Amino acid sequence: MTDLDEVRRAPDAQESLAPDPDAVVTVAGRRVRRRQTASVAAVTLTVAALGAGVFWAQDRGTAAVPPATLASPPSATVTQPPAAGKVPPAAPAISLEDSSWDLLFWAVQPHFAGLHYAQDHRYAFEIDVRDGTAPHSALATKPSAADQIPHPQSVMWQDGPDRWIRVTTTKPVTAAEMLALLGKIHTTPPVIASPLKSLQVPDGQQVGTFTSEPDTNTLVLCPAAEVGKAPLDPRCFSLTVSLTSRAADSSFPQDPLPVHQHRTLGAYTLEIDSSRVNEQAALALLNSVQLNR
Repeated sequence: MTDLDEVRRAPDAQESLAPDPDAVVTVAGRRVRRRQTASVAAVTLTVAALGAGVFWAQDRGTAAVPPATLASPPSATVTQPPAAGKVPPAAPAISLEDSSWDLLFWAVQPHFAGLHYAQDHRYAFEIDVRDGTAPHSALATKPSAADQIPHPQSVMWQDGPDRWIRVTTTKPVTAAEMLALLGKIHTTPPVIASPLKSLQVPDGQQVGTFTSEPDTNTLVLCPAAEVGKAPLDPRCFSLTVSLTSRAADSSFPQDPLPVHQHRTLGAYTLEIDSSRVNEQAALALLNSVQLNR
């Protein structure tokens, strides 16, 4: 049984509280499936599995992620698509300013941004922002009073004509407590001292998914027409920079990126997955990586 299979078996009685997992799963799902990771993301997954069913660990899928909380005007570019050739991409312009919650990681995809927090190694808190029209059950605007929040652990609203937001938590909170937390969400980008400084994006590739953690970065690059699709196209690349050990080539016959290559740079392990046709291009990409430390 794989790590991912074990996560899937986690209790899902409160799964509705957890955001749709597909936005970060393109990369994170691969890491969970192929190896146990001692990174913060693995801790997040454990917290979520215990507190709200499955946090985000499912098979790689299309970008379909729930909302969060935002105190910004509709013109803010929280969910602006990552710049095609910019790696690492800019952090989303949203964060929770509450010292009792620790930021674990943030993730971006085209038209999506998500931040994941934890408290006391027990509770999870997520802010997700997504372009488009919110579900019918969402509030018309950000709540301004506790009596507007019928389900304190999951609150969503339309944040302008083309963006909706949801905040979810596994912590038992009252409506008043959730309202107070919503008031601490601002447009300041989150700050995480991640290792990846830069790399050379191959021609024709765009950022499909990027996650930033204290000691780990994960990245998926795909041709523009394939960004956000699942399973990954064989023309895509999946890159991880971390302090963790490396994994062998894929043992999954249907994996579109079966070739695994790695190198070390200082204390870090750089890993990249690609198709066999793109093996040399993947190696060149791997060798172009520069770190901040």
